Amino acid sequence: MLDPIEFIHNASSISKKSMNRLKLKTNPFSEKPIRGNTKFFVGRTSELSEIADILGAAQYGSVANAAIVGTKGIGKSSILNILYYASKRHNHWVVELEASQITARQFLIQLMHGIIKDNLFSVDGTLSSNYMKHSQKIIEIYRRLSNYSDKTPVHYPREKIERDLRYLLNEVKEEGKLCVILIDEADQFAKRSCLGLLQFFHSFLYEDDILTFLAGPPTMVEDLTKISPAIRDRIPKIINMPPLSKDEAYDLIKRRLEDSQVSGAKGYEPFTKASVERIIEECDGIPRRIIMTCSEAVSIAIKTGNLDIGEDTVRSAMKNLGISVGHQILNHLTPAQSKIIKAMAELGGSSTVTELSGILNNSTGTIGTHLSDIFEMGYIYKERDGYNVYYTLSKELKDVLISKNTNF
Repeated sequence: MLDPIEFIHNASSISKKSMNRLKLKTNPFSEKPIRGNTKFFVGRTSELSEIADILGAAQYGSVANAAIVGTKGIGKSSILNILYYASKRHNHWVVELEASQITARQFLIQLMHGIIKDNLFSVDGTLSSNYMKHSQKIIEIYRRLSNYSDKTPVHYPREKIERDLRYLLNEVKEEGKLCVILIDEADQFAKRSCLGLLQFFHSFLYEDDILTFLAGPPTMVEDLTKISPAIRDRIPKIINMPPLSKDEAYDLIKRRLEDSQVSGAKGYEPFTKASVERIIEECDGIPRRIIMTCSEAVSIAIKTGNLDIGEDTVRSAMKNLGISVGHQILNHLTPAQSKIIKAMAELGGSSTVTELSGILNNSTGTIGTHLSDIFEMGYIYKERDGYNVYYTLSKELKDVLISKNTNF
C-alpha cells in the first residue's frame, strides 16, 4: 500500500539530488515580477530614461501621465515594480491598483485605501510618526474604508470620498511629493461598462501632484480612446516596450543561472551552448517566454535524470509550453475572436479575410476588424501575397488547434 506522505517525501528528495547533479541549488527561473531586486533586471535603458524624465518633470509641476505598452510577457509588470521602489526612494506616495470593471466611486475607495495602508502606516501596522498630527482624521477615514471596502454605504457618498482624498493630498502629503498611481492590465478599462470611470479620469488625471502610469497591450490607449475619446489627451506619454535584444536575452539567462549555480559551475551550465542559442532564437526576445522555457527545461531534466540540458530537452519544453500558452491565448480571446481563430485552423492555419467571411457568414469588415485586434495582440501574423493579405496563426495556437486529436 502506497503511503502518500512517504511518496511525496521521496519524490522531493530525488528532485533535490537531481538539482545538485545539474549544478544548481534551486531553479532560478521564477516567473514572478521583480520586487525591488534589480540583479535580474536587464536592458530597458531607453524606457527607464523616459520614466525618469517623466518622474523628474512631475516633481516640478510638469505632470504627464503615461502608458507603458507591449505584448504579453514583455516585462511591463517588472517595469512597474521598478517604478514603485524608485518612487518610494524619493519618498513619494505610491499606490498599486489592479484594473477591473469598477465605478469611479469604487476606484476612489481603492485608491484611498492604498494611500493610507501603503504610505501612511509603518511596517508594524501603526500610523507613521510623520503623520501623527493628522492621526484622528486619517484613522477615521481608514476605518471607514476598511469596514466597508467596495460596499461603502450611502452615508459615505462619492462627494465625501473626494473631499477626504483632497484632504490627504493637500493637507497630509508633504509639499513637493507626488502621489504615483500604478495600474497594471489597464486595458480592462476599455469596456463600455467602464465609461463612467473613464469620464471621471478626464478630470482626475489633471489633479496636481498625481502621476499615473497605466500598463497594458500595444492597443490599450487606442482601445480606451474608442470608449472615451477625451482620455487620449490625459495620457500624453506612451512608452513602448520592444523585445529584448539577443545580448540582453543572453544576459537574462546568465544572471539567473549565476545566482543559483553551485560552486565550480561554468558558463551556462547545465544548459549547453546550443540549447541557449535555441532558446534565444525561438523566444523572440520575450522575457516571460525565455524564463518559462528555461524553467520547463530544468523540470524535464530533473524528471529524466539528464545532467545536461541540450536542444532536445529545450524542444520538449517548448512543445509543452506551446500547448499551455495556446490555451491561455484562447481563454483571453472574445467569443467572436475565438470563432475566427478556429475557422483559420480549419483552413490549415492561414487564410484571407474573404475566405473567413465565407466560412463564418459575416461581413469582411467585421472579420477584418477582429483580425486587426488579434494581430495587434501578437497572436497571429500577416503577410501580403500579390493582392491578397494572408493571416497566419502563431505557433502556440497551431499547437493547440491544428491537431488530429483536437475537437472544435
